[in-house]
Amino acid sequence: MLDAKSLELLQSLKTDITASKPVLQGLIKGTGKSFGFVTCPNGDEYFVPPDDMAKVLPGDEVTFTVTELADGKTRAELESLVASSIDEFCGIYHVRGKAQGVEPFNSAFSGWLFVPPKQTLEAGNNEMVVAKLRRHPWETGKAQAEIIRLLGSADNNRSWYSLAIQEHRLEETFSAPELAEAEALCQGQLAPQSDYVDLTDRPFVTIDSASTQDMDDALHAQSTGDGWLLSVAIADASLFVTPGSLLDLAARRRLSTTYLPGLTLPMVPEVLANGAMSLQPDCQRPALVFELSIAADGAVTDLRVQTAHVRSRGKLSYADVALWLTDTNLLPADYQQLLPLQQATSAMAGWRRQHGNPMQDRPDYRVRVDNDFRVTAVDKETRDVAREIVEESMIATNASVANWLKADSALFMTHRGFKPDRETELKGLLRDTVAEVANLNGHDLTDFRTIMAAAAGLADFPLLTVLQKRFDRGAWSNSAAAHFGLGLEQYTTVTSPIRKYSDLTTHRLIKAKLLNQPLQIAEDLVSDLNERGNIPRQVGNLIENKLRLQWLAQQPDQVWHATVVHVTAIGLIAQLDDNGASGLIDMRRKKDDYSHDALRMVLKFADHTYQLGEALQVKVARIEDDKMMLALV
Repeated sequence: MLDAKSLELLQSLKTDITASKPVLQGLIKGTGKSFGFVTCPNGDEYFVPPDDMAKVLPGDEVTFTVTELADGKTRAELESLVASSIDEFCGIYHVRGKAQGVEPFNSAFSGWLFVPPKQTLEAGNNEMVVAKLRRHPWETGKAQAEIIRLLGSADNNRSWYSLAIQEHRLEETFSAPELAEAEALCQGQLAPQSDYVDLTDRPFVTIDSASTQDMDDALHAQSTGDGWLLSVAIADASLFVTPGSLLDLAARRRLSTTYLPGLTLPMVPEVLANGAMSLQPDCQRPALVFELSIAADGAVTDLRVQTAHVRSRGKLSYADVALWLTDTNLLPADYQQLLPLQQATSAMAGWRRQHGNPMQDRPDYRVRVDNDFRVTAVDKETRDVAREIVEESMIATNASVANWLKADSALFMTHRGFKPDRETELKGLLRDTVAEVANLNGHDLTDFRTIMAAAAGLADFPLLTVLQKRFDRGAWSNSAAAHFGLGLEQYTTVTSPIRKYSDLTTHRLIKAKLLNQPLQIAEDLVSDLNERGNIPRQVGNLIENKLRLQWLAQQPDQVWHATVVHVTAIGLIAQLDDNGASGLIDMRRKKDDYSHDALRMVLKFADHTYQLGEALQVKVARIEDDKMMLALV
């Protein structure tokens, strides 16, 4: 046994060794288990044992040293807590006997965070909550939280809506002053626009889903002998929402309307979105009208922009329009103008197929819920003649306005095509599949369109889909640039000002240009649109996926038709054709040797090669939380 002096010397030696080690800094990464890792800025990771993990939370910034273990492995020894990113969080409140705590909705967390009895806000067991961290575990190893908001039972789908809305910082309601400002505008305080052109005699119609109320576009077309004149009326939301007003600030925070099954969170109060702004039938409304001259081959040859008063002659549904144009004997006399509208947009679609980037038709899936937000059905909606009319009209309008604004500092949606870091590998893929275009410049729009057209024409391999998987993300810019994804020289969006702040802003820019005034954009708007603009869609996808899997779990055991939509090293991601639900087929279960070609996105077995777009027959193996496992039949 060591005497006191020896122990003192040993402790001093340990202290000296520790002091001589370099002190690193990194972020704590939880695993959902008792251990974790700390990650350095250069990507290096070090194991954090359970005792140290009990002192920190996922995302904490810490300093640490590295200790070499006898087996050659390393582990981190935590030195200090630099900062913690955890403040408010969402989770489920649990009660087990005399113990109670919040389990955060974060797979990196392990266990509960204790909530003192006086800080539970009288939450019930299995209730979804918003909690605030009140004591970090660094000093004692025991964290404490306080519940600050109740979201409802975890067994209630509406509670999951509230959770997703809360986590993504969306707003469900408007303040009393905001609602008062909207009501005042609806009660006639909006001054009449004497300088607007009167186009109320032009028989515009709206074409939307039957349930749509926030109608911001109406269409009309007439033959001109050598083509068509397409008129696209867009609700003049900027006349109601003035810069700097309470409604403008509210819309700026939201950036867009959020559509969820059974619930809509509008960008502006419904009294405006569904009422005074909406192009409702038989109601005079202010609008921006874009008149496009369409040549016989579908090319847009001219654009005229004007502010006007319009009056829609009918609120038409996709289903009715598709039925009438499939059998023109059913077309009502009041809507005969749908015929030139179909002719014009069909020609425009043909022009885009020839001169733009080929697009693949993909169905949409609509999750239907009852008043209690329980799933009642998942409907598949395919592109038909009615949807083509609307889609081609909107794309042509957006592209034409972008061309009109291209010399100005405005808002443009840009797309760079292929991700820059994939250029070399894609060259090799093109040489193996469509060698005649392999040497073209993928960053030149004309060459890019040629590459994509060649890929679309390849019959024995889904090259077009493989290339699209390598696309970069679209981005907003205040200067014109190409949109490679659509194959257009420039692009913007102006057709949804009731629903999108970007479109509302572009309307303001258009009006300024019409009046020869300078065009101005808030400095931080472009970055904000790029950083937060997709959040409403992400929340919608998140909730729809959960509901879709709930519905699927209630269906009888059966064989489903599916399509391979992604290929990974371990298996196939397949989407069920009837309802859009996706799941993993773990191909390691086949126990056969196989190879994964990441570039071509294929899995090669001795008896079969699986690739994108392949049709499969599958069964649901299991559904766990928000994930589904599938099995080949």
